[in-house]
Amino acid sequence: MHVRTRSHAGVAATGVAAIGIAAMAGTPLAPAIQAQSQHAVSRDVRLAATEVPPGGLLTSFLNNQVIYCSFICGTLINIGVTAGVTTLQTPVAFVGALQSGDLLKAVGITASSVTGPTNAALAASILADTTVAVPKASNAFEVAAIGLLNVVPAAAGGLPAVGAAVEAAREQTFLALNSPVGGPPLATAMPNGVVQVAALSAIRVGEAVIFPAFNDVLQATVGVPNAAAQTLAATGDPVRAVAAGVNSAAGTANAAVSVVANSVIDGVKNIRNAAGQSQGSMLALTQKPSTTTTSVRTSLKSSGPSVTTPKHAKADSGSSHPLRDVASKVQQAAHSVAKTASAGGAHRSVSGKPKDK
Repeated sequence: MHVRTRSHAGVAATGVAAIGIAAMAGTPLAPAIQAQSQHAVSRDVRLAATEVPPGGLLTSFLNNQVIYCSFICGTLINIGVTAGVTTLQTPVAFVGALQSGDLLKAVGITASSVTGPTNAALAASILADTTVAVPKASNAFEVAAIGLLNVVPAAAGGLPAVGAAVEAAREQTFLALNSPVGGPPLATAMPNGVVQVAALSAIRVGEAVIFPAFNDVLQATVGVPNAAAQTLAATGDPVRAVAAGVNSAAGTANAAVSVVANSVIDGVKNIRNAAGQSQGSMLALTQKPSTTTTSVRTSLKSSGPSVTTPKHAKADSGSSHPLRDVASKVQQAAHSVAKTASAGGAHRSVSGKPKDK
């Protein structure tokens, strides 16, 4: 963990070293020069390593709150201002809506003049929260949690190992807190083992409940009345307006449940994959003997026909085997006996003809 932290922080030093190596690729370096260059690179990496100043985590956290507020607080204020101003303008909106000649439509138009702008302002605030604050804050929390979990197994190495694990956790959390807004994070949670994967999955399920699901429900507080008001303003039918509100509420509930359910499914899948990695390595170890046995059996099956097939018998004639030599001698003796017997019979048949005459 500590080594991985310093590799993230030393990207600049590594890039400088890579440029130097590429520039001198065509010139062979003496061993002394290579040793000096490696020492310089290692020194640059140490100098570029992340140093967490005293109170750096707290100040970074508070600084992030200021950054988040600069994006979100204005939209939150806009929600209140929009709702108040449009509500004060409802009498004027209602009088103007009566010109349509339909009282129910006029009510719908008046209600939608408040719910429509307020719903849009709320959506803008939620969008700013989910695109600015949530990703960065969630990532920093996950990095801190995994860093603290790494301290527990480090206790087996004594106080030095625990100190190194704590320092690595501080460095990773500091990098995550100081990641650029809207950009890639400088550090991400890297769980190791089933326990840490399960903990990270549980954290992300909680994040799904707090942020996306809660935001969906929060949007519905204005979105559902707005759907009903918009339908009533367009149709003047209160039944259809109620149905539109119910449909909007059902869609919000489905979205909130789906985001949490998908987070649970992803968590279970990640836990199974983490458990399968260790089991897969054990399975690979147990499969090595069976693979050897299979190859041996295959070679035995392929060598079987080489003894019985005449074509392969010629190829194997150079190697001697006791049983094969005996069989060859028996076959030669039987062939010579049969040849002698056939020659004798033919001689008798030829010499017997003159006697008959």
